[in-house]
Amino acid sequence: MLTQVWLAIGLVAVAWFIRAIRNHASAKLDFPVVGSPGDRDFSKALVDGYAKYPDKPFYIPTSPARLILPMTLFNEAMHAPTTHLSFLRNVYDLFLGLYTHIGRQHEDLILTIRSDLTKNLPAMLPLLQDEINHGLPKEFGTSGQWTPIPAYMKMLRLVALVSGRIFVGLPLCREETWIHASISYTTDVAAVMHASQKWNSVLRPIVAPFLPEVRKAQADLKHARQCVAPLVGEVMAKYDPEKQDKVKVGTRGTFISWMLKYQPDDQRTAERVGINQMVLSFVSIHTTSMTITFALLDLASRPEYIEPLRAEIEEVIKEDGMLKDENGQEHLSKSSFQKLVKLDSFIKESQRFNPLNLIGGFRTTLQDFTFSDGLKLPKSTVVAFPMWAIYQSSSTEAFGPEINAKAGNPGPDVFDGFRFAKLRAVPGYEAKHQMATTSEDSLNFGHGPHSCPGRFFAVYEIKSLLVNIIRHYDIRLKDGKQPSHIVNQVANVPDPRALVEVRRRNV
Repeated sequence: MLTQVWLAIGLVAVAWFIRAIRNHASAKLDFPVVGSPGDRDFSKALVDGYAKYPDKPFYIPTSPARLILPMTLFNEAMHAPTTHLSFLRNVYDLFLGLYTHIGRQHEDLILTIRSDLTKNLPAMLPLLQDEINHGLPKEFGTSGQWTPIPAYMKMLRLVALVSGRIFVGLPLCREETWIHASISYTTDVAAVMHASQKWNSVLRPIVAPFLPEVRKAQADLKHARQCVAPLVGEVMAKYDPEKQDKVKVGTRGTFISWMLKYQPDDQRTAERVGINQMVLSFVSIHTTSMTITFALLDLASRPEYIEPLRAEIEEVIKEDGMLKDENGQEHLSKSSFQKLVKLDSFIKESQRFNPLNLIGGFRTTLQDFTFSDGLKLPKSTVVAFPMWAIYQSSSTEAFGPEINAKAGNPGPDVFDGFRFAKLRAVPGYEAKHQMATTSEDSLNFGHGPHSCPGRFFAVYEIKSLLVNIIRHYDIRLKDGKQPSHIVNQVANVPDPRALVEVRRRNV
């Protein structure tokens, strides 16, 4: 009997393997290839390909191979039906969503983020800042002497803590078991992506269940769901669809209560809610912690920006004052954050120089697709746009000589922390080039109807953390040593070993 079972499994695997090879072969198109399959870093390949083929697709031989499309097709791709070009399918394949749940359809989660989370941002800001006031002294210390800290690990813990205040609330967000569980799941899902890319894309689904990284991520998911299970059970037991719009921000399980109203009755289960919570932890911690780490390292590397940023913050506080919550805790309002134009610009420039991915606008074709210019793509083609090349090119409108002359900006090869603040001072550009804005020259959060729904929350979380750090700490590089990046094909992450030194200020 056992032999027959294994024979059946073997036959299914062979059939799948043959079909995968055929699909893989059919997806290969006759376009130039830029770069070599063994390249560790494809940044140069993207710049070279964009310069040589500005109006023509080209391949970069990553794993899987990506077809880099010209920017003339960008808006069409971003607005294409998800039944034709799918961002989620790309993420699902990249992070082995069958095992990690990343990239699966979580419509209830997306609706909660897009509607309830964004709508209630003003009421959440006191909670974010209260949690930062609680966590920052623990992670950065209170010494008036220079103290070395691992930048990424500290920001990872702070983002997990602050995000948890909104997504699970007190007291769970401060419990070490929850912090550890949410961080472990986040880092191990990222490890799954890197481990899977060592395998040919045809073989990847076959070996996936046996990868140690996959098994660890699954164990993390199970443990994390156990941590949040009592809260989920408590909220579900009290769930009343008639009162969901009256749930107060900051009460225990608020986010879960919001999410329940978007779930069909037959899908409103503790398991689904628990999985959604962990997917939410991943998307809220993974990119946010790396973005703020890069910004912190850029501040330490370029100390000339610290005093102007500090002065801007103090000027806004002097002008607007600090609000107080019901417990007497002081916090900045949403309108005050919107006045921090230089801070917004600095973070956005840090993102431009340190994009977490060198390509943007990822899509996978779910069926044969033809663009308006006649370009035909077969099913299973992985496409993207050359984000790094766009950010480094003077042919990009925001970084071109004409707008640079109006704004007084240097070329795109120079880091200018106030680049976007100066752009917003140009008549007609006042509302453009903000950190949360998406466009053809700003792809960090995607673009179009499927851009990142949580970007507004992420922006305020990052700003809240940096405001507190800049006000209360001096920052410098450890031994003046410039930290390196780690690039894996098109993924770009801060070196987790990078150290900065911090010193508590008397404010």
